This record gives sequence, C-alpha cells and structure tokens, in this order.
Amino acid sequence: MLNERKQQRRIRRDRRRERRKVHANPYVHRLLRYIARRVLLAVFRVETVDRELINRASGPFILMGNHSSVIDPFIVGVFVNKPIHYVVSDSQFRSRLLSWVLGLAGSIPKTKVMSDLDTVKKIIAVKSAGGVIGIFPEGQSSWDGHNLPIVRATDKLVKSLKIPVYIARIEGAYLSWPRWARRPRRGRIRITFERLFTGDDLKSLPVTTVGEQLETALAVDAFEFQNLAGYTYRGPRLAEYLERILFVCPGCSRIGTLRSHRRRVSCTSCGHSVLFNNRGFFEPRRGPVRFETVREWNLWQMDQFAERLDTLTAATTADTVLLEEPDVIIREGFKTQPLKTLGNATMTLYRDQLVLSLREGIRIELPLRAVEGINVQNNEHLEFYAFMNLYRISTASPRGNTFKWDFAVRRLQGKAILNATRESTADT
Repeated sequence: MLNERKQQRRIRRDRRRERRKVHANPYVHRLLRYIARRVLLAVFRVETVDRELINRASGPFILMGNHSSVIDPFIVGVFVNKPIHYVVSDSQFRSRLLSWVLGLAGSIPKTKVMSDLDTVKKIIAVKSAGGVIGIFPEGQSSWDGHNLPIVRATDKLVKSLKIPVYIARIEGAYLSWPRWARRPRRGRIRITFERLFTGDDLKSLPVTTVGEQLETALAVDAFEFQNLAGYTYRGPRLAEYLERILFVCPGCSRIGTLRSHRRRVSCTSCGHSVLFNNRGFFEPRRGPVRFETVREWNLWQMDQFAERLDTLTAATTADTVLLEEPDVIIREGFKTQPLKTLGNATMTLYRDQLVLSLREGIRIELPLRAVEGINVQNNEHLEFYAFMNLYRISTASPRGNTFKWDFAVRRLQGKAILNATRESTADT
C-alpha cells in the first residue's frame, strides 16, 4: 500500500511537471552563466568567431549545435547573453534537485529517440514568448569525433516553426572531454556562430533541403579539424576508458579484451598495444598502428561486429546467445519518474529477444520488436522502452561497454524489418 501511494505521488508530480510553463528566470540565468563562465574558462581555452552575430539577434530564434561533448550546452551558453531554452533529455529531470535547476533555466524535457508531443508544445510556447530554443539535433554526443545522424523529424520541426536558425559549430570539444572519458583535458575549443536560415527561407525551402543544409552546416570531424589545428590536450590519463567505445581488438579481432591505462590501450588476449598521444592520435607501442584515430578504429570494428552478427543470426537458432553481459544493474521507471532498482542481472541477447536474468531468479524476456527508443545516455547507461516501461541498464564496471549493445539491438531490429518487408513483398 505504501509503495502504491509513493507511485501515485510520483505520477502526480510528473503530471505537474508536464503542465509547468517553460520560463527561464533572468536572475538565475545571469547567476548560472556567471558561475559556468568562471569554471569552464578556467579549464578550457575557448575562442569564438562571430559571437556578436548571435548576441545582436532578437528572438524568437533557434540555436543549433553539433554535439561533440557533454560540455557543449554550457560552453555555448556562457557566450550567449540571452537565456537558451535547451531541449534536454528527460533523464536529467529524474533528480528532484536537478529538475528544479533545469526548470529555473527554462529547459525543455524530451524523451530520447521517441516522438514527444509535450516537448513540441513547450517549444512552441517558447517561440510565442520570443525566446531562444536550443537544440542539439543529434540527440546525444559523438562517440568517435564524427557527427551522429540528426534525430528524425528535426527538419520538419525547424521548417514548421518558421523562425531564424543560428548555428554554433563547436570544434575541439571532443578531445577536450571525449564522451568515453571520465575527466576533461586542458586544450582548446573554437565556436563559430552563423545564421543558417531566416524565417522566410524556411517558408520556401522543402523539408529535405532543410535537413541537408542542417547536416552540412553542423558537420564536424574532430580529427580532420585536429590535423589542421594541431591543438594539444594535456592530462595524465588520456586513454583511460577508451574501452567504453573500442571493443574489438585490431590484432586478434576478439571482443571485449581491450583495457586502457593512462595513455595505453592494450589487448589482454594477443598483447597488441598502442599509445594515445596528446594530439588525439594513436602511436605504436607493441605491434603496428593499424588506425590513427578513434574514428577509423570505430568504423572498422562496426563492420567487423555487423558481419559477425549477420553470420550468427543466419547460421544459428533463435536460442543461440549472440551477446552476453554477466554483471549489469537493472533499473525501471518511466520518463521523468525516479528509477526503481530491480537488482543485479545477466543481460543476454538472442536473435529475436533481450533477456534480463536477475539474481533472484526473475527472468524478464523482452522481444526486440517491443524495444523502442534504445540509446546510450552519458555515463554510458543503456536505456530503452518496452511495454510502456523504461529500462536502464548499467554495467557494474565503470569500464563496461554498452555501445555495442545499442548497435547490436538496432542491427537485429533493422534486419527483422527488412526480412518482414521481403516476406510481405513475396506474398504479394
């Protein structure tokens, strides 16, 4: 009965949050901007290009940026003298304190990788109030220094709002604080502001052209930029936690055998070892350097992993284990509700389902067709919805890799859709 009352209170609180008007307190904005500026600029050397362009602009307008690091919204915000109503993952609103702060800042909650009508309504309310709408259209920060695809329907949203769109192109932030790292590095960041569309432009341009121009304007390759800029990024543990993204050894092609320590990444199986230097490139340590960048390594491992998954699914039965993680922590919730810990478990992937086997003997079987909105949150928690429940999967080790699970589930779901389409076409 007590748990039911708690659940009802949480539901009522979430309904209040959904009804809450989006409003940035100007005094809180100035205070947060002052604090963030002092802290961030003490760690990172940031230069801006055409900053006055954004600060002369009057609202409403949209400010979009490429998402290369967790610090992007903060590092952009300290140079814009207007409150930015950022569209933020609803996972950030599960903490009561953080939810309160984000509410004061006028942030807009959004469920990742899923359509959310309430988010659109709040964006329209900000537009009506003449505010600035901040969007990182990739939805999550870059894994390997290269842009992720823009979230579906962003181009339609931009066109429908018919207000000016400005761009903040962020370069150097990926190597300042890579997604896979736990600590920042002392380096340099450059932010270039430009106006991409006027309201009249959006009235006449087709949606496909809007999307294409957005992708082109926001395109950043961290390593191409670094080859030109030659910045240095200093820190004692430059390579640590690279195994959060790199999971296939280029020496022996085994999965899950890579370990990082300080500047070194090594394979526990074959001994292959490389160094990660202060310019963000790999150097030889033991054996040849097959890849110079995280991007090159990741592209190769994705091809290897995809081929392995395709071979296994074609040649084995539905009860064959494709991937297994023996020690994960399972939490359950919904949108902004605080998460409930179900316990430690083993996570197993089969051809058509994901199984969570808790230590208490409980077995949760989730058909892949029911899994929606799968993504990896920062701090590398795997999240998805199934049967109207949110599941958050965290590896017990902080060096665990959930990136490969996100890729594997998407790959299997894509193949299932393709096979179903072929079968339907054959039947007709």
